[in-house]
Amino acid sequence: MKTSVVIVTYRRMVRLKEIVYVWCQQTSDVWLCDCSKEGINFDKSDINYVRFCPDPGNKVRHAVALLTEGDLVIKADDDIMPKLGLIDDFIYWHNKLGDCIMGIHGRTFHGLDYYRDTKLYASHMLKKAFKVDFLGVITCAPRKFLPMDLRGCLTPIEDIYWHNAHFPHVPKYIIPTNNYDNKLPESKDVGRLCGNKEMRKIRREYYRKIYLRFYK
Repeated sequence: MKTSVVIVTYRRMVRLKEIVYVWCQQTSDVWLCDCSKEGINFDKSDINYVRFCPDPGNKVRHAVALLTEGDLVIKADDDIMPKLGLIDDFIYWHNKLGDCIMGIHGRTFHGLDYYRDTKLYASHMLKKAFKVDFLGVITCAPRKFLPMDLRGCLTPIEDIYWHNAHFPHVPKYIIPTNNYDNKLPESKDVGRLCGNKEMRKIRREYYRKIYLRFYK
């Protein structure tokens, strides 16, 4: 089964080369969406490199995913270090679970407030696949769950826009795996999206609309 990887970056460059290299060790179809101002400065001969200027936001991951060749497509953040075996883990659980969207982080929904009424889970906490309402950070999906209209897909809501507005009834699972490192300094930097008050407000309001429409 062929698997593709799409990575989006716009400023986290310190470990990006290593992150891309580890993905390339696991698949020959790696796509890097470079939305940075300066552009990356390492060898791009082993990857599919797409440069965006100006930065259109995180919706580019969903657009570029449609250009890939994989039966399964992984969408990955640039602040998580994959380890060898992560793609094999996704393939294994796809074969066990069937058509679904998988990931390494996710939330269950319990009410109207995204930050108060959802519960977070992560792959390293689990011994078996766990069904959730939403996934993020690194996701993996069959091609049938990729196409969607990207109008209105703003950066603060792009993952909810994909999973919960366009594919609300598709099963979503966190798979058990330790084949990643989410403790890179970049994941806690002051400019991260989840720390931006205005973006948190947009996310909270959008989640409320989606919850009332599909989950209440």
